[in-house]
Amino acid sequence: MLESLKAGQKVVCTITKEPRGDARDTVMRLMRFDPDHKRALKKAQEHRDATLIIRSRGGRPWAKRVKSSKIVIPNLGTTWNMIWFPHIAPDFKSVASCVEVKPA
Repeated sequence: MLESLKAGQKVVCTITKEPRGDARDTVMRLMRFDPDHKRALKKAQEHRDATLIIRSRGGRPWAKRVKSSKIVIPNLGTTWNMIWFPHIAPDFKSVASCVEVKPA
């Protein structure tokens, strides 16, 4: 199926089984290619930068950084859209047991 996809083609990806271990991290990284997820993550990052607290620690400025929000969560049945490009095919092959890819 992945071999028939063309570069620049829109695809719909669905999680069919709960990913575990390294597969979970790979699926989360692939989910970040969705334009809506990208936009939300960028907006959250800009908010963290705008509200950064600088304090003095040992006479030097110290930035109190806030942990990033968990916007992309790979749960069973989650669906996302993205543009296909061939160099991510190995990532999709490694998580083929838990992610289904279809042309949009």
